[in-house]
Amino acid sequence: MTDQASHDWDRIRILYELKRAGVASFYALDRSHKLPLSTCSKAASIPNTRGERVIAKALGRPPHQIWPSRYDAKGRRLRPQPAENYKQRAEGRHCQIGEAA
Repeated sequence: MTDQASHDWDRIRILYELKRAGVASFYALDRSHKLPLSTCSKAASIPNTRGERVIAKALGRPPHQIWPSRYDAKGRRLRPQPAENYKQRAEGRHCQIGEAA
């Protein structure tokens, strides 16, 4: 994980700040902006331009202040995103060595 990624807000902080701003949930943002459900929820953890913009607007901050690892020093979005920005999913318990499916 890069040094900047450690400064990204985590999803709990983002949700807390949204609630302070009067937004009930990530889903409420999705619905109010006519986004597919879970767009904003996913954007809190992994890069998603549309979700990031909606969250940042609701918080009254530019996206690069919330997710510095996803943007350069001038606030422009990094393309492609660094691999560290995509968290690997944990494998299911049935996939572990020595256990039957």
